[in-house]
Amino acid sequence: MIALLLVVFVNFVGIGALIPIQPFVVIEELGHSATVMTALLASFSLAMFVANPILGRLSDRYGRRPVFFVSLSLNIIAHLWFAFSNDIIQLFLARILAGIGAGNIGVIQAIIADKVPQKDRARMMGLIGAAIGAGFVLGPAIGGVLSGIGDGPIHRVPFLVAAAFGFFALILAVLGLQNDPNTSAQTQRTKGPFATRLFQLLRGPLGLFALAFFLLNLAFAQVEASFVLLLRDLMGYGAIEAGWVFTYIGFCIILVQGGLIGRTVGWLGEYRTIMMGVILLCVGQLLAALVGSQALLITSLPMLAQLLFITTLICFGFAYTNPTLSAASSSVADAGEMGGALGLVQGFGSLGQVIGLSLAGPFYEIGGSGLNYGAAAAITLGLFAVVLLAQHLASQRVSD
Repeated sequence: MIALLLVVFVNFVGIGALIPIQPFVVIEELGHSATVMTALLASFSLAMFVANPILGRLSDRYGRRPVFFVSLSLNIIAHLWFAFSNDIIQLFLARILAGIGAGNIGVIQAIIADKVPQKDRARMMGLIGAAIGAGFVLGPAIGGVLSGIGDGPIHRVPFLVAAAFGFFALILAVLGLQNDPNTSAQTQRTKGPFATRLFQLLRGPLGLFALAFFLLNLAFAQVEASFVLLLRDLMGYGAIEAGWVFTYIGFCIILVQGGLIGRTVGWLGEYRTIMMGVILLCVGQLLAALVGSQALLITSLPMLAQLLFITTLICFGFAYTNPTLSAASSSVADAGEMGGALGLVQGFGSLGQVIGLSLAGPFYEIGGSGLNYGAAAAITLGLFAVVLLAQHLASQRVSD
């Protein structure tokens, strides 16, 4: 389990390292627009969307370990490629390769679902989320603090360090999963072509969770893409200062997913925890839209304090929602196709990121961060309706 958590951590160190430096790499150094910047983020998510269900399905058929190891190796190569590239096309290609490697999230969740009973899955998915949060603690810190080291592009040293983390994770994964019988291929084989099985999964209860993950990531992509621009424009922050703010975001995620979420699910249950998270997320996004458009500024309170309060609401909301949705979705997947099912759900989350990030740049150029956060809040309201429907269908299945 330690190896799995470290792999997730490494994936998001690589993602997080880019976030605080992306405006300075793409816009200021290479001279491209905010739309190109968000498209670079979207290319990673698009690759994850394609890779997640494919890697999950391959892990059902050929075993978790070999698929897992190949994906880790791709991540290392991608970070090295990105580190030594200073051309926008190569940067895009490197991020696409990294996205393919990071498509192992569904495989990791399938390994957990193989090993952990349903009642404990929310807690374990929360630990995965805590590993993501830890990646967001160290990743932006690496990206921001190390961006000024050396004579090369500001992203070189951060991504060399991210590649080193990836190599270390690969070694631990090889040692930690070497004799694990639960990472072998499942004995139950699914029948029919890959596309047919995906369509059948979407027609069932899993389709609702796929829609929920799509909406969650569609909304959160607006935050992911525009927050660093908000810090730059409203606060005048550079890469280092933005890196430390993103480090605070990571700490919030660790606090919730590393400890609070298990107690909360035990108290409220999975669906109420999800709904609480969605409400926190929506309120935070609405407040951010007002502050970003300067319609709500409390002059007696420092701007940084206002932004940190709003950020806390958004981070707590996302941190409660994401892993609990993963745990709930695993309960409607068959054991013999767990990897493909969870990979499909995560893939739709990546698709939401792709579309959200692709829209984030144009939205920002049209209406600033206020439009980004306002659109995110509207999408999150739709997510709340989907969660209510999922809860209703789940209660019907139990009664039947």
